[in-house]
Amino acid sequence: MVVIPLVYLLVLLIERKHTNYYLFTGPRGGSSYLLGPRFADVLNKPDKLETLLRMNIVPHFIPQESCGALDNIYYINQGIAHVGFAEDGLPLHFEKPPKCSLQLEQSDALQKGRQDGIRLRALMPLYRSPLHVVARKELGVSDLREIQPHSKVYMGPEGGATGFVTELILKHYGIVVDRIAKDLNFEQAMTQMIQGHIEVGFFLVPLHLDAMETLSQHPDLKLLTIGQAASMKFLYPYLEVITIPPSTYKSTSKEITTLGTKTILVTSTELSDQEVYEIATKLSHNLHDLIKDIPLNATKLTDRDPQKDLYYPLHEGALRFYSHNPPFLLDPHMLVGIGTYLSVLFAVYKVLLQFIRNYRMQRILDAVDRAVVASRLSKDYTARYRLHARKLSHKALILLRHQRINLDEFTRINEYIKGHA
Repeated sequence: MVVIPLVYLLVLLIERKHTNYYLFTGPRGGSSYLLGPRFADVLNKPDKLETLLRMNIVPHFIPQESCGALDNIYYINQGIAHVGFAEDGLPLHFEKPPKCSLQLEQSDALQKGRQDGIRLRALMPLYRSPLHVVARKELGVSDLREIQPHSKVYMGPEGGATGFVTELILKHYGIVVDRIAKDLNFEQAMTQMIQGHIEVGFFLVPLHLDAMETLSQHPDLKLLTIGQAASMKFLYPYLEVITIPPSTYKSTSKEITTLGTKTILVTSTELSDQEVYEIATKLSHNLHDLIKDIPLNATKLTDRDPQKDLYYPLHEGALRFYSHNPPFLLDPHMLVGIGTYLSVLFAVYKVLLQFIRNYRMQRILDAVDRAVVASRLSKDYTARYRLHARKLSHKALILLRHQRINLDEFTRINEYIKGHA
């Protein structure tokens, strides 16, 4: 009853201490790429117990660049990624795995995938990401529907949510474009747009991202609106109609209507309820500071269950966090159960201790009876009995000294010996 829980706890601590988890972000220049290291720093920061014990007893989170949301979804379902950024509502099934067109540095551990399966679960909502459509002014267009066929278009790297959402919109409006620069991240694409190599660029990023601020201030570029965006919302409910107010960017004097997605943090079912609960707790305490510079964020939603607003199901650990039902040792009911367990353990110990005390005393009393029988067979009963009694009294005194019997039991033994003298 004592050893098994201790062994389990020791094995758990050793396993957690040597566990690395990968946090998949997104392409360089995107919001998730910037937020990934911040989130990892918060998750890797030692808590009060770790500071007290002077040891790291939580898994170590490693931020890993990726091509975007579809890439992250695929790697989580493959059991390679453990936490990542994604857009809520994107498909979880892939006939073919998304092809990442960026040259990314990946460790050997990221190459070991497993069989397909849906392991992805939502962890918490973060913010809404509008689709910024940036076009060169020389094209003479102000609405996405006016884009000319076979325009040179950038829609993010393959494997990202930007390309997936953009293709849905262009297909809906029947616009055929020439997709270029698939191997460029957002930072590189921004440079190409400024140089004039890209005519229209799509960027699914939150408001006021550095790249968007730079593009919006360029005199040769402008933001396009998406007409009849509500029809796309009707066909694809996970998309959101987002209005960018006038003067949000210095070059936009008019209201811009566009579509967007809800950026969320996702995790894998391979993480336990307690691990996900701890992740949600750590991030919720720091979420305001992490994304305070991102408009349309969800920092005010951490006190209520967001499940009704999400398409992906929440991880059981996240459900416990939002319903204030901590798992295992963090659960008050479990603490009560542990208290009951220890009470039973103490009661068993006391009963067993008393049983052993009674057993020792009974052995000495039986020895007295045998000494009486043996002494009666001798010619000098008194001398022989005193010899046996002295040995038994000495033995009882040793037991009393080592607290194996108490004073009352020792007195009973002496009175029993005197009664046969």
